[in-house]
Amino acid sequence: MDSKHTGIGNILKITITIILILAVFLAGFFLLGKDFTPFFKWWFVLLLLGGAFMPVTGIIFDGFHDKGYLFSKTIGIAVAGYFVWLLSSMRILKFTSLSCVVIAALLLAANVYVLTRWKKKGISFGKENIKAVLTEELLFLLFFLVWTYIRGFKPEASGTEKFMDFGFMAAMMRADYMPPKDMWFAGGTINYYYVGQFLATFLTKLSFVRANEGYNLMLMTLAAFGFVLPYAIAYNVTLQYLKDKASFSRWKAPFAGILSGAGVSLAGNIHFVIFYWVVPGLRSFLGITGDFKNYWFPNSTRYIGYNPDTHDKTIHEFPSYSFVLGDLHAHVLNIMLVLTVTAALFAWLLKRRKLMEEGCGPDKKPKLLTEVINPYIILIGFFIGVFHTTNFWDYPIYFVVSGAIILFFNLVFYDFKRRAYAVTALQGAAVLIISEITALPFTLNFDQISTEINLAETHTPIYQLIILWGLPVSIVLALLIELIMLQRRRDRELKAQISYENDASLTDREEKAYTGLKGFLKNLTISELFAVTIGLCAIGLVLIPEVIYIKDIYTGDYKRANTMFKLTYQAFILFGTASGFIFTKFIHKPAFTWQKKFTVITLILFLCTLWYSEVSVKAWYGNIFETKNYKGLDAVAFMEKNMPDDYETVKWLNKNVTGTPVVLEANGDSYSDNERISMATGLPTVLGWYVHEWLWRGDTGVLNERIEDIKTLYTTDDAGAAKDIIKKYHIQYVYVGKLEQDKYPEMKLDFVKSLGSVVLEYPERDDKNYESFLIKVSE
Repeated sequence: MDSKHTGIGNILKITITIILILAVFLAGFFLLGKDFTPFFKWWFVLLLLGGAFMPVTGIIFDGFHDKGYLFSKTIGIAVAGYFVWLLSSMRILKFTSLSCVVIAALLLAANVYVLTRWKKKGISFGKENIKAVLTEELLFLLFFLVWTYIRGFKPEASGTEKFMDFGFMAAMMRADYMPPKDMWFAGGTINYYYVGQFLATFLTKLSFVRANEGYNLMLMTLAAFGFVLPYAIAYNVTLQYLKDKASFSRWKAPFAGILSGAGVSLAGNIHFVIFYWVVPGLRSFLGITGDFKNYWFPNSTRYIGYNPDTHDKTIHEFPSYSFVLGDLHAHVLNIMLVLTVTAALFAWLLKRRKLMEEGCGPDKKPKLLTEVINPYIILIGFFIGVFHTTNFWDYPIYFVVSGAIILFFNLVFYDFKRRAYAVTALQGAAVLIISEITALPFTLNFDQISTEINLAETHTPIYQLIILWGLPVSIVLALLIELIMLQRRRDRELKAQISYENDASLTDREEKAYTGLKGFLKNLTISELFAVTIGLCAIGLVLIPEVIYIKDIYTGDYKRANTMFKLTYQAFILFGTASGFIFTKFIHKPAFTWQKKFTVITLILFLCTLWYSEVSVKAWYGNIFETKNYKGLDAVAFMEKNMPDDYETVKWLNKNVTGTPVVLEANGDSYSDNERISMATGLPTVLGWYVHEWLWRGDTGVLNERIEDIKTLYTTDDAGAAKDIIKKYHIQYVYVGKLEQDKYPEMKLDFVKSLGSVVLEYPERDDKNYESFLIKVSE
């Protein structure tokens, strides 16, 4: 009878969830208008990729309540995208929508084969799993829709890094093979970690949407993943902990998941709490008046070196800032991939613990080959290899995180015998080898940007470290302290018991057997081991920039900015992922009285940081409840109003020009509107944003030479000199617009027109005092 009622209850919940999913689609139809079609096509492709890869994912994440459903989407994106990129890099397959579909279909067939073996192994997928899958799909769809709608109020690929990010996608939309042509360095290929943008372009082509919409859809996909992937990790970590403790509670695992999802994707730091609420409140209470600046949401990412102003300018961004700002940059694109590796590590722990329960361990050892080559090691090695191509900083970070988790549990698994270290070393070597093979087609065509490690010459004041990192560090340390105190309590109880039974104190051998690091690790649940390890790794990432930094082109006041940025960004993700479990564990059954007050205080502070997203969205996007201000998802449409001649030229080039001919436009500084033609078309120009190309090329001499050549071509009246430069860079089109004439007021327009035939011309009008034109250079 109970099972019958349970079955009916599950069917009812599944039905309600499906109705809610349909309701979200209905809301999306009205909210997004004409953008609903690309939104739906994009979502549907993600659904198909996830479904296609469920057999493989289900085996790897067999211990998860949802069989790893959400991670089937990210694994599908990464694996299918990688194979298209690999075959394109090897010039075996052109990068087209058809090739993307073919590769996805072949991988689907491979997964169908895996599915037949899955059934033979008796791996189940029941109504509880279906309910979990539908619930998570509802969550993903809801967050995807809300973020996409918000993005529609400011969709433009303009400002900060957006020109570069969209330009990469535009260049790859035109490319037949990888690496793509550098749209800002005619004759060269992109020498940057572009594969993250490639995955965005892969989904764009697979979905048959334009890059104009694909840019924003990918960004908002990442924002949705930023919530649901930590949700899934924390849910399963907490659920496993409750099972290990023989506890049952319907709300605690989802509660942990929601906290971690919010902690990664919505939270700011305590700087926001202090300077948005506390400081203004104190001024008001004390009657302090003056010319104080209002809180501006980027302030929380530019605190060290800026308030107060010092010679140590740093960056400490986090995902919610990235999602609001809208840069489709390397560290943002990699969020979904690093969370997948984090989840795979917990799935590995579940598998290892299951082996222990089956009797494997120091006495009955698994086969060494299967220890080193198995789906978990292969998957982790593959993803870490992909990091080498998407965001290199994450390559060493997650190799260390993976190594720490694997080593700690191997020590428990093999009872601290030497074999634990040997197996860990072999597994680490396997991960490195797989990662190097995965990244090889990329590294063969890539010049390393920065490799020199220097000792930090400046350090963050302690109070600023506490403001930025005090809350998450205290949460992790509280877990560690609790676990140490519990171990000490167990040690005392064990000593008392043995002393009573044997009427003698413990021998040295017995002392070592039950105390110290061995006793500590052996008594941890896998959930505790996982959370404390990623938490301690996060603390390490915060401290490293205080000791060393990686030398790059940024010097002087900014020399450790990039190191702090890339390391602490991952620290924030790891802290957020661990936080949901830690809070829920403390609420579930606090072992010590101090935990109650600690949890109340820290949880309130944590919840306050979540308001950062609301404040940031309002500041950046305006009133999102005024639907009349909705602009749509076209990332290039802003040009129609701000630079109409340039916009019409971009439309003409995208419609009429195939391949990658060089289109000359005036070069400019980074983060300027220069290079708007190459950005929006993906067509290469002679030189783009200076600092970016300096970072990618490392040679200012060749950049300065190009600057002089561009100036000469736009200002000379010497036909021979002009023809030499055109031939040198294989220039086929020359564009002259307002930015070119502002940069070179001495330009002789008639002479430039004489270099070829005018294919587009926009004369002066009453509302603009300049003409614009595009010429096709004569052969």
